Amino acid sequence: MKRIGLLIGLVFVLVLPAIAQRTDILEKDRFTRIDSLLSDVLFGDDELYDLFSGKKNFQFLYAGANYNSKTYFAGREIGTDQYNFSGQLYYMHSIGFFAGVSGSWYSQLDPGYRTTVFSAGFGKGFKKIKFLRYRASLDYFLFNVDDPDFDALYNSSLNAGITLKSKSLGTRLDGSLLMGQEFGQQLSWDVYAYLNLIKFSRYDYLRLEPEVSLFWGSEAAEFLLNEAYVDEITQTEVSTYYKDVFGLLNIQLQLPVSLSWKSFDLEVSYNYNLPQTIGDGESYSNSSYFRISLGYIFNL
Repeated sequence: MKRIGLLIGLVFVLVLPAIAQRTDILEKDRFTRIDSLLSDVLFGDDELYDLFSGKKNFQFLYAGANYNSKTYFAGREIGTDQYNFSGQLYYMHSIGFFAGVSGSWYSQLDPGYRTTVFSAGFGKGFKKIKFLRYRASLDYFLFNVDDPDFDALYNSSLNAGITLKSKSLGTRLDGSLLMGQEFGQQLSWDVYAYLNLIKFSRYDYLRLEPEVSLFWGSEAAEFLLNEAYVDEITQTEVSTYYKDVFGLLNIQLQLPVSLSWKSFDLEVSYNYNLPQTIGDGESYSNSSYFRISLGYIFNL
């Protein structure tokens, strides 16, 4: 099953081109990107939402685990060859309600277990417009950081999205409003296809699910000054400044192979990032990584 990771937080304030201010915003950039790599929840899982289309009411638990061979936010690498694990446990009802908890562990962070996300939301389709689905959720974040001076910019988010889907093609649009000490916004748009390799039954299959994803957010972009100057306090030449800019940050190509069998779901995916550079700073290199996801549904 395909999941949309609801990324948590990347909005930076407008700063003056001074050395101290530049240091502050880059430190904020580093913390915020790491904290954004949290959840891999069921927000956009189209296969699970298929279960909500039946007439009978039922409820179940969904447990999932994910492994990523490298760690990125919007195509920007977080640590050199840093891998991560994440897990989720969600209660879901066929009327469309879900609630649960998710968290992530990173190989190069101390402590490794970074953040816990509590979520609650609702997702449903229209009876007369079967190809259209909508969803909304609220997330609350708890950070596990061994630093008394750490103060997260965001502690919650409001999320909403829609999916248009046929039997073999689909597109998703999702947005998030980040809340806390500051406010931020993120937007993602995905286009995907389903190509069955083996069909065992209606819900059991082995298939290819190619996808193209675009992600918009805010970044502390670096710009060149028209004329460099020397900071009087540090006696350092300043030639650039940083400004908060909202724009396209990453294009991701995904090639997942998904196996659904009974209550199990296994997905192995190759992902390729095409990060987009904003401003005059150093360009980000293209990158790739592998993801393995395993899930199980417990009927209640």
